[in-house]
Amino acid sequence: MKVNFNKEEISDISQKILNKIININYDKAKILALSGDLGAGKTTLTQEIAKSFGIKDKIISPTFVIMKFYNIDPKSKYYSHFKRLIHIDAYRLEKFEDLLKIGWTDLVEDKDNLIIIEWPERVEGILDSNSYLVKLGHIDDQTRIVEF
Repeated sequence: MKVNFNKEEISDISQKILNKIININYDKAKILALSGDLGAGKTTLTQEIAKSFGIKDKIISPTFVIMKFYNIDPKSKYYSHFKRLIHIDAYRLEKFEDLLKIGWTDLVEDKDNLIIIEWPERVEGILDSNSYLVKLGHIDDQTRIVEF
């Protein structure tokens, strides 16, 4: 599905994506891979998802720390699906093995995790058939396109 959207519509887009993800039947963590150029909306989409989870922390792209963890509010309507949001920015990584060094295997084994990874193309081989890929792009300064 391809959709053009502006910043005011990002909440609707995040809900559509979450509704797709929760229906993936998988006994491990769910992986949401966000691909797109700088400024395409990857972190903004992650911020909207975090809001849906009742996360009050300020969500910024973890470019330099690579990975951040957030506990999902038990009052969130998504708590029965996810207990923890893990936000990874792979921009500074060079290969899949770099993720293994920071505990990827353990993170993926925990079915209560939703892992959002920006720049998945930097760590080729990370996505499997149960991953959900979202591609974001620019239409103009105010409008983006999302494909999921």
